[in-house]
Amino acid sequence: MKKSEKIISAVLTLTLGVLLIVLRANFVQIVLTIAGIGLIVLGAIDVINKLIPPAVVKIVVGALIIICGWIIVTVVLYCVAALLLIAGVLLLYDKIKNRVRCFTFWQTALEYAMPAIFIVIGILLLFNQGKTVDWIFVVSGLLTVVEGGIVLVKAFTED
Repeated sequence: MKKSEKIISAVLTLTLGVLLIVLRANFVQIVLTIAGIGLIVLGAIDVINKLIPPAVVKIVVGALIIICGWIIVTVVLYCVAALLLIAGVLLLYDKIKNRVRCFTFWQTALEYAMPAIFIVIGILLLFNQGKTVDWIFVVSGLLTVVEGGIVLVKAFTED
């Protein structure tokens, strides 16, 4: 990758990270609206090209995404919460059943941390989606900004 491409990639990554932090859950609404409009436009192009069945499907799906987008997101978040809870409980049960022990207390604590984190995130997503989603976007945004910064530093330091 050329130096200019790395710089552009880094700037776009930094911009995405800042947008994730600033917009948080509104970012999802914007992406859903853009996706819905894109599908409607593609459906209109299909109508112009006289491809009626795919056009109808694209237009209907686009309209549904715009109208019911958050319902879809909410259902997906409830499914993710349930899966995280199930995975966390099963992992924790397995570790307790097998009496997982490590050489130090901290290693043992880290072994039990992942199932506990799964359970906590699952509970938060199940009972407090709004604030939890905001935190997920802030953390994702921070990690994206860090990634963009690393790419930018590498672009200027490598020859």
